[in-house]
Amino acid sequence: MKTQSLDPTIDLREYSYQIIQQNLQRFVDQEKAVLKDQDSEPLHQMRVGMRRLRTAVRVFEPAIVLPKTVSYSSIGKMMSSLGETRDLDVLHHTLKKRYQPLLQQSEQSNFDKVLKKLHKKRAKSFLELKEMLKGDRYVHLKQSIQSWVSEPVYTPIGSLLVIQVLPDLLLPLICQIFLHPGWLVGTTMQAGNGTLIGNPRALNQQCSQFGDLLHDLRKKMKGVRYQAEFFSGFYAADYLQIIEEFKTIQDVLGELQDRVVLRQYLESTLNADLAKVLPTVNQILEQEQLAFWQSWQPLQERYLALDFRQSIRSLLTTPLAL
Repeated sequence: MKTQSLDPTIDLREYSYQIIQQNLQRFVDQEKAVLKDQDSEPLHQMRVGMRRLRTAVRVFEPAIVLPKTVSYSSIGKMMSSLGETRDLDVLHHTLKKRYQPLLQQSEQSNFDKVLKKLHKKRAKSFLELKEMLKGDRYVHLKQSIQSWVSEPVYTPIGSLLVIQVLPDLLLPLICQIFLHPGWLVGTTMQAGNGTLIGNPRALNQQCSQFGDLLHDLRKKMKGVRYQAEFFSGFYAADYLQIIEEFKTIQDVLGELQDRVVLRQYLESTLNADLAKVLPTVNQILEQEQLAFWQSWQPLQERYLALDFRQSIRSLLTTPLAL
């Protein structure tokens, strides 16, 4: 992971400008390649760039004055079109590479129906994405951000050194993450202590009932990770290890969500119980769900521990220059 170089004299104005300008350029540079639609990677990079920009807008809000049309919400609306098409690309790749080679011959016909409908849905989604990128709302949003980059406006808070306010910027979002109910999925609580559930059937029931909480926790972890990465150059190596762990959490939860979406899509498309129409895929998904808990529970136990949480809070209050 690349880190920002430490400069103990840099203030919030200059640092926020760097982050916003970099991530604006990151997604703008992908526009032509996304519209050509010859490779899925530019779409992924454009989506990441917009996500990081949206996080930057929230993180540096106390120090910057953006045009009214530029906000966390307005950037998120643009991201929704990117997200739908990108998710369909991931779904198609997973079906072709992960599951199709393992199918029985009797399952191939139903699987082909799924791929055909997926192709049509993706084509429609990309058309809407193309219209969005050429539409007034997106163009106006991009131009507004570019105008701010050309002539940035700041609040008095912007004159403070980054090193002075790092804990104030980082701790709120971290503390919100610690309070997320997703950490308690798959646990039983007694006297304030969480005990991990070990029974596979009970865990799968928890996943079915509270999967939305795990999905939301994943989304929140993305924001925390991006925010932490913005300031990686101001901390020691153990801070970088925490960022890598944030990424691992995001990836593990992402694998679960991908499987949930896959099952829902297959059953909806075929209008049938997956175990009956694609038993091989159903069996693999059940195995992968158990594998998820094996990967997730050690992370879950670690992040529920009081001493570990306190160690992260303490780490954030001790940048290198202090």
